[in-house]
Amino acid sequence: MITVVTGPWALPRMEIAQAVATRLGARPGGGQGGRPGGRSGVEVVDGEQLGFALMEFRPGLPDDFQEDPVWQALFTTLCVHTARHSADGRVLAPMNIHCGERLARLRAGLTARGAAVSVIGLRASREYCEELADTYAFFERGSADYHRVRSWQLARLDAYLEFAAAPGAPVDDWVELLPGMSSEQVVSSLVRAMTAEGCP
Repeated sequence: MITVVTGPWALPRMEIAQAVATRLGARPGGGQGGRPGGRSGVEVVDGEQLGFALMEFRPGLPDDFQEDPVWQALFTTLCVHTARHSADGRVLAPMNIHCGERLARLRAGLTARGAAVSVIGLRASREYCEELADTYAFFERGSADYHRVRSWQLARLDAYLEFAAAPGAPVDDWVELLPGMSSEQVVSSLVRAMTAEGCP
């Protein structure tokens, strides 16, 4: 099972995904499933880092690398390969994709490769998204990089909100994000959603 999670910018995507994977690997009695040494059987795939790597050596890449067919093919292949070689066959792919057509295309590509796919959307209000952008902590608050990234996120906010409100968005389950919600609460909500979809 490949679970794609899409949500607003500025959430600590990979930190949340790794915490979800660890939680899903926990077994009754305190043990861990999947791999020796206590590691979770859920593997996390980072499509954004794949895109950044592609930008280093692929000239003419679209401004949004998600539109690049090479990125789409590599991301699909990485997810399917990881699922086939993971202990439990489960992959968590946190990737903020705010275009229904693009997400449907990605999903179709994964399905065509024989993968079972589910999509979970994290839905938040404009106020919460602005709060996330204001508290983005990767760069020092007030620095030039902080303002650059914050402006980039806010410029894409309308696209996210339109996607999250679209009745036909190709999402199987929505998790509602409330203002002030901690990363731990987001993790718990995702675990519940993934467990409901058949993850042990």
